[in-house]
Formats: sequence, structure tokens, C-alpha cells
Amino acid sequence: MKRGFTLIELLVVITILAILAGAALPYVQAYVAESRLAKAKSDLEEIARALAVYETREGEYSKSDVSDLTGRYLNKSPIDPWGVSYVVATQAGTVYSKGPDRKSTSTAEKLDDIIFPYQPPLALVSVKWVDRNQSGAVDTQNTPDQLQLTFSRKLANPVASLDDIGEVDALLSATTGGSIAFLSSLIVPTSVQIVASKTLVYDVATTNAFTAGQDSVNVKSGNTLQDNAVPTANKCISDQPVLILPQ
Repeated sequence: MKRGFTLIELLVVITILAILAGAALPYVQAYVAESRLAKAKSDLEEIARALAVYETREGEYSKSDVSDLTGRYLNKSPIDPWGVSYVVATQAGTVYSKGPDRKSTSTAEKLDDIIFPYQPPLALVSVKWVDRNQSGAVDTQNTPDQLQLTFSRKLANPVASLDDIGEVDALLSATTGGSIAFLSSLIVPTSVQIVASKTLVYDVATTNAFTAGQDSVNVKSGNTLQDNAVPTANKCISDQPVLILPQ
């Protein structure tokens, strides 16, 4: 006749299993947390690629969600592993998940946000000469020509910090005829306009101030140009001369 387990033996086995389960629980929880983070990062990378393609084809993305991407650039609108929609921060050029706490209002709530950029680092990407009076030459007759300086991301700098000779020359320089010059020798600082937060537009200062296709504009080292990235703004990449080209 076979002897069954006694109550004490069963209790011992249950206790051992409980101890083993308790010891394994933190590892299981850590694995689940890491899996969720990996899933969120994968989703964000996919959304960032879709946003980059959208902006290449259709211009600046303006919504705070991914609804305009669904169907054409994304198969579906993904939800993060914590059940919240991903957010597009168009001012900062990033897309993010609110993280495990599902909140992103206060500074403390933003600490666990998972952020992924969809725009390249802040840099000067093009400088265009606009022949506003259609004379075919760089001049200021009747309607002054313009220089348009376009950056890869929206600038956080206000107009008031870009309309003074000293301010402009601390940020930007020019190369004309092979010689380095102050940008203020080419443009009228007080005429500055900011278009879509990414393009600085200045009136040309004098006739033949520069030669399109030969001269260039450069962001100076130590500049204070920055983007709207959160929690820390990024400084503009410097020392990359950009050729002045006709629009």
C-alpha cells in the first residue's frame, strides 16, 4: 500500500514553492519592464522614420498625434505598452511615450518619458538668396533682396535676440571673396523675420554684398542658438559653412 503525502509535507512543499516564486518575481517584473521599454523604443523608431518621410514629402508635420501618418506612412496608430497614445512634439522635433506613469505634465512626471528624435540635430541646412526685385543681381533697389537662413529644427531664440548687429555677429559669420566677414556686413539685422520658427529672413544690406554660389554663411563656435528639446535644449552645430544659393 502506497503512503500519501502528509499535511506537513504538503505545507513544506507549498512553502518552498512560495519562496522560489517570491525570489523569481523581481526578475519576472524586471523582464516585463524591459520588454515594455524595448517595445516603446521600437515603436518610437518606426514613428520617427514615418515622420521624417512625411516631412520630406509633404512639409512640416503639425499634429500632436500620429493620426495623419496612419494609412500612408504607418500601418496603424500604435499605442504604447502602458496603454497611452504616443505624442509628437513638433516644436522639439521629437516623438515620445509618457512612460510607465502615463503622465507628462510636470517636470517630475516627465522623468520617465521615452523620447526619440525624428529631425536631425539643430544645424544650419540652407542659405538662399531671394532676388525679390527680379533684377538678376544682388541689390537693394526698390525692394531689397533677402537672405533666408533655414535650420533643421525650430529655434527657441526669440526675434529680439537676432535683430542687433552685436547679437547677429556673435552667432553667425560669412565668407565673401575667400575672406571671413561679419554677417552684419551682408544683411540688415533689424529687418529679421522668423518664418515657421525655422527660417531667419534678413534684407540684404548693400548691392553686391555677396556672390551666390561662391560665398557662404557659417554658425560660429560658442553660439547661443538652440532648439526646443525637452528636458534640455540642444545647441546648434557650428563650423559647417553653407553655400549661398539662389532660391
